[in-house]
Amino acid sequence: MAIKIVERPALTVVGMKIVTKPMSPEIPALWTRFVARIDEIENALEPRVSYGVMWIGASMQELHYIAGISVTAADRIPTGMTSHTLPAGTYASFKYPLSGLQQGFREIFEKLMPASGYVQMKTAHLERYDEAFNPENSASLVEICLPVRAR
Repeated sequence: MAIKIVERPALTVVGMKIVTKPMSPEIPALWTRFVARIDEIENALEPRVSYGVMWIGASMQELHYIAGISVTAADRIPTGMTSHTLPAGTYASFKYPLSGLQQGFREIFEKLMPASGYVQMKTAHLERYDEAFNPENSASLVEICLPVRAR
């Protein structure tokens, strides 16, 4: 797989957050709880598109993860939810099937990024689930976007 470099505008996401470990079963469970409440979020920007926003905390075993949707404004955040804004910038973009996310992340971090002319920034990265995504179909594609800068 080749790295696709894209310029992304700033993005504000409203959703539900957990602090867990990478690849934890708590993440799919969070999505189930979030989807049940998705209609409570006002000012949706992209109908039928959702985001997983994540960043590493104090150690590599502390993952902050938000299941959410993009909004035009985070004026009123539903109880039990939060907002997070990702800055505009340069991102490396990859697409993997839902069933291959764990293997995809491994390939990105162990092979593709080290061999590229880019370095990942230490800010949040995201998973984008577009309009065609179907959580019941393990072949549905997920876009992974990492903030990067040239070496």
